[in-house]
Amino acid sequence: MVEAIVSNGDTEGAFDLIHQIQEDEMCRDALNSVIYCSVLKGFTREKKIDRAFTVYEEICDKKIELSMVMYNTLIDACARCGRMERVSNILEDMKTHHVKPNLITYSTMLKGHCQNGNIQTAFLILDQMKKDTHLKPDEIMYNSLIDGCAQNNLVEEGLRLVEEMQSEGVRPSNFTLSILVKLMNRARRLEQAFSVVDDITKKYNFKPNVHVYTNLVLACVSNQQFNRGMGVLEQMIKEHIVPDTRTYAILVRASISKGLHEQAVGMMRGALGLKGALSFLQQTVAVCPNLDNALVIETLASLADRGHAQDLAAPLLSDIRGHSSSSWVHIDAATQRKVMSQGLSPSTSRAEPAGFSGKAKGKGVHPWDRR
Repeated sequence: MVEAIVSNGDTEGAFDLIHQIQEDEMCRDALNSVIYCSVLKGFTREKKIDRAFTVYEEICDKKIELSMVMYNTLIDACARCGRMERVSNILEDMKTHHVKPNLITYSTMLKGHCQNGNIQTAFLILDQMKKDTHLKPDEIMYNSLIDGCAQNNLVEEGLRLVEEMQSEGVRPSNFTLSILVKLMNRARRLEQAFSVVDDITKKYNFKPNVHVYTNLVLACVSNQQFNRGMGVLEQMIKEHIVPDTRTYAILVRASISKGLHEQAVGMMRGALGLKGALSFLQQTVAVCPNLDNALVIETLASLADRGHAQDLAAPLLSDIRGHSSSSWVHIDAATQRKVMSQGLSPSTSRAEPAGFSGKAKGKGVHPWDRR
């Protein structure tokens, strides 16, 4: 019951239930660290660090068994809330209660310091773990450190970590590659971003996923090589990698900013599975099933604002509303009015829009708002 209440977003209610159990003579002996950890994890996910420590203090007061999972959850709470200064006290408590840190403990501390920008402290934790324990860093630890290097533009350190993880027998994954591309992008090393992806995928015999490709697209756009970014999109389609919302958002926005409005519409049509898509997007794999509704609205509004309501935005809007493949897309009334009003020619703007009937409910209602 406690776990169910936490899972449904009411951690405070779950904590209240624990207190009710404490008052029940027949049930209070059932309380253990697992039940308390459910509440502890709930407050951690909600980033309520003070409540998490309240639970911890109660566990200590009630002399409940202090588990490794509980301590790791507390450290995770500190990492999520940017309160890594409290970790030292947690480590002291662990020593007092003879609980030794494990790989997850070190990994969580390392990630927390990286997220807070304390990359040097994160490196010290790695060195300490290697020195004081028999634990070996795993992919998660290396990825956290490489991501910290990306945030701090420490390119050489990040590349050294990649070499180290491979020499230690830890295989890089697509997650590692995504971070590496981000690192190379921030250092304006576009060619190296492509070469790193190519070298690692060939060495370990796997294909880049949508996140790696999308980061490459972003790197191309950021380095003023838009056409190369379009080439990456085309490569994704050839590899049968379905682009996601972020992939299309980067390229559609870049196209519009460069005045390539027809190209932007061609990509949007491909993402929605509509006719008139760019030639290489005229296949099922190009359709983005979770395309963000907001991106479609933004595209229509941007086209209208740039004087392409009549020739590009209005036909796209019409096809979106009339095609079953995009029936889930909802275009708000304000965007529809913007597109249709700006899409009317001077002669028709003074007359009633085509299809408008004075018998319609609501005087002056535009036909697109009635559909």
